[in-house]
Amino acid sequence: MSGWLIANLAGTAVMVGFIWTIQLLTYPMMQAVPAEAFVAYERSHRNRVTAVLAVLAPTEIIAAAGVVMFVGEVPSWLALGSAGLLCAIWLSTLLFYAPLHMRLSDGFDPVVHRRLVRTNWIRTAAWTLRGAAAIAMIAVAT
Repeated sequence: MSGWLIANLAGTAVMVGFIWTIQLLTYPMMQAVPAEAFVAYERSHRNRVTAVLAVLAPTEIIAAAGVVMFVGEVPSWLALGSAGLLCAIWLSTLLFYAPLHMRLSDGFDPVVHRRLVRTNWIRTAAWTLRGAAAIAMIAVAT
């Protein structure tokens, strides 16, 4: 079995766990932060998440690219579809979710927070689907 497939599954599985933690714990708990502490909390949240993603994201991206380029046992539609999901996830993060967090940097806004929590289900589903695809790739390749 290809090391690329194992790296892809490992990187994706970690990100699936990470996004579910954000979706079910971190984002909902934001509304419990006292108003006078929220700006500092949001800044700390962004800094800590960025530090974690600085390690995890490149691992997942490189592994996904490795599967697309070097693993012939996986159907191209599966490898490319999974990589496409990853591109969509990161584009939405940069273009939609990062700006929502920047709006929260000025203070808690229940409308922005609600949009963040509700729409993040899309990213959560996309990463979960990538996890299923990573498992499917290993099943197909063995």
